[in-house]
Amino acid sequence: MRLLAIALVASAITLPTMVQSKMLWNDDEIRQVLVGNTISGEEEGETYMEFLHPDGRITGEDRQGRYAGHWQLSRGRMCLSYDQEDGKPSNWDCSQVGFEGSRVLWLAQGEKSFSKLITGNPNGF
Repeated sequence: MRLLAIALVASAITLPTMVQSKMLWNDDEIRQVLVGNTISGEEEGETYMEFLHPDGRITGEDRQGRYAGHWQLSRGRMCLSYDQEDGKPSNWDCSQVGFEGSRVLWLAQGEKSFSKLITGNPNGF
């Protein structure tokens, strides 16, 4: 019996943990989870933190300072657009959204990225 328990513990340690993704498939699910909350992460080596306002605005901050943008939901995808230096908005960048463990999973054009979901607006954006 003791050998069986040791074998089970050893196999649990050596087997990779299979983290399953839970995708959010419709606009309502995405809205409930993300809107009114803060997202933080790293993109192209730069950390960011941004709040998704219920009215469709984005207010964020990275190493270069504060920035603004907009979000919209489209056919089960979260679409983001950011204000550029010339005052014009960037093109919409749309991703499927899900969770993998405790991280927000973003899937777009075959690429996967992650961010952290923080409840509310702790930075007062």
